[in-house]
Amino acid sequence: MLQKVNALARLVRPRHTAQVVGIVAILSISSHGFSTLSLYTVLSSFFLSIAIFFLDDAHDYESDIVIHAQRPIPERLITVRQAYLGGAVALAIGVFLASLLLFHQFLIFLISATVAVAVIFVSIQSTLRACLNAFLIWSLFPFAAFPDLKTVLFGLIVALPHVGGSIMKDVLHQKGDEVQRLKGPPEWSRYLASVAFLAAAVVACLSPLLGLVSWLYVPPTMVTQVCCVILAVKTLKRHYEKVYVYGAIGMLSSLAAFLLGRL
Repeated sequence: MLQKVNALARLVRPRHTAQVVGIVAILSISSHGFSTLSLYTVLSSFFLSIAIFFLDDAHDYESDIVIHAQRPIPERLITVRQAYLGGAVALAIGVFLASLLLFHQFLIFLISATVAVAVIFVSIQSTLRACLNAFLIWSLFPFAAFPDLKTVLFGLIVALPHVGGSIMKDVLHQKGDEVQRLKGPPEWSRYLASVAFLAAAVVACLSPLLGLVSWLYVPPTMVTQVCCVILAVKTLKRHYEKVYVYGAIGMLSSLAAFLLGRL
């Protein structure tokens, strides 16, 4: 029983889910305060995140046997049917909770959920899939906070590196994609990834230049910019060592920047 519970916990991907819920919680509380609206906003994003990971693992279990053999489904701790059922239930709960939110939040939630399901189940070219994954990250910002210019720019700083990150991830996971008869990213996609990283570094400069944030925003943003430049260069040179490390540092500094930028 304990092994089953542990497997379910791993299927939720605590680190990634915490990242999503953390972004939504900070933005929602800073915009709407400690309210029922904020609670429903956080919970709906939590259940959508769970649904995405459950459905994705159920759909990709064949490739995971090759590249992620330690995951619960390849280890036969969770069946594909159980993962599909859990994903469907989590998605239904998320939709219900989102229906209790403001109209624009509910609309963004439905669009994001539709895009997420399409990315999982529809055969989409690698670079387009990377852009859609980045859209899902960006949509968290107008979903959780008032969709003003500052929120949109913060979203882009976090979302643009996910274009490059998704492309690099596909490059590193090509063997698993071949099992599912999926084409890997084209050669030119590394240029798109590099441009996306550099674009994030440029967008990070806009908020202080437009007077939207205080000086507290600048130091963590500089860390994000440095990480983005390093990732852009590594992508062009096909040097993928430590890309996850730089990506994690850049993400944490971005979250610190928009948290301070809300002050």
